Amino acid sequence: MLVVLAVIASVVNFLRTTTSDAVSNVKPQIETMQDIRQTAQDSITFAQSLDDPDQFAAHIETVQQYMDDYDRLADTKQIKYLLSDNPQERIIGLLYRDQQRTIIDSMRVAAHNLDAQTKELLSAVDAAMADDFSQHAAQWLLQVDDPTQVNELIDRYGKQREYSSMREMLTGLESLHKLRSDVKQQVSSAVSNLHSEEASAAAIAVPERNGDLDPAGWYTLATNVASTMGVQIEQTMEFNCGGQSGENPNGFVAAYYCQMPDRSQRDIMHILTTHPDWTQTARSPWLVDMVKHELSHRSIMISCGTTQPKIASDRTEAVTNSYSVLFFGADRDRITNQQQGVAEYAMDAHSDQLATAIHDGNCR
Repeated sequence: MLVVLAVIASVVNFLRTTTSDAVSNVKPQIETMQDIRQTAQDSITFAQSLDDPDQFAAHIETVQQYMDDYDRLADTKQIKYLLSDNPQERIIGLLYRDQQRTIIDSMRVAAHNLDAQTKELLSAVDAAMADDFSQHAAQWLLQVDDPTQVNELIDRYGKQREYSSMREMLTGLESLHKLRSDVKQQVSSAVSNLHSEEASAAAIAVPERNGDLDPAGWYTLATNVASTMGVQIEQTMEFNCGGQSGENPNGFVAAYYCQMPDRSQRDIMHILTTHPDWTQTARSPWLVDMVKHELSHRSIMISCGTTQPKIASDRTEAVTNSYSVLFFGADRDRITNQQQGVAEYAMDAHSDQLATAIHDGNCR
């Protein structure tokens, strides 16, 4: 009897050792496959969290199908017996050793296919994010008050990105998405701050008669309005913006705001002191209205990413005039009188409507 018990004990120990070895051999493989499966699920969740998840619907559906294929294999009783924490169930699993090998081979194929489809999904997400970046990064750089994170985004997109695994790719895209979301929030904050600054600039009292201030007083008042917006006024004798230069390119320019892609002119406006009417302008409230017009160009740029938003069409200057009246408190009658005969600057109800739409965030 003791001999029989000893034999049984030896068999049980052998079976336990055998099943333990089997689990030890296959468990790392299954853990690797499970990591692939989890990355696929996380990739779907990430894609569905983006602004337009419908554009990835076909990829998501395919990944889900391959994930279901893998799950059906992983959920078979043969694999569950093999991985069970219960020694008795693992021993029972020995009865299915051949089937387990076949299923694990199929799981490897399923995991490989799932990994490939996850790459297709993440590549589509990467392409969409890159397209959004290429369309908007230049605008974001001009819109935000602090360009640090936009420059980081530009730097990261400008480099070749290589990933050693889908998990690494997912992590990288999640990081880029967060950075892009932070930048977009900075744009929203910049526009909100802008409107607050506009209200402060509009609240600065402007005398109505030329003689109410001397030239120094008018210029101080104009610089105060500009500084409320964080803008510096620079006097110049020559028009120079984006390669266009000359004393007075169309015979009308008295001041200008220059949109440059490198932010170098973002917070600067220029007054052309060689304009024929400069001496008279410098002694009148028209100087302040003129500054407010250029500040409106800047406001429109910060709101829309460009001084010439699509919604304004061919009425950019008229819309800018309306913006200066509606949101900077510029004097409508004085502007109209000063710009008589210049049709592109002429305000009307439609230009007011377009300026209001831009202020409300509609740039198209």
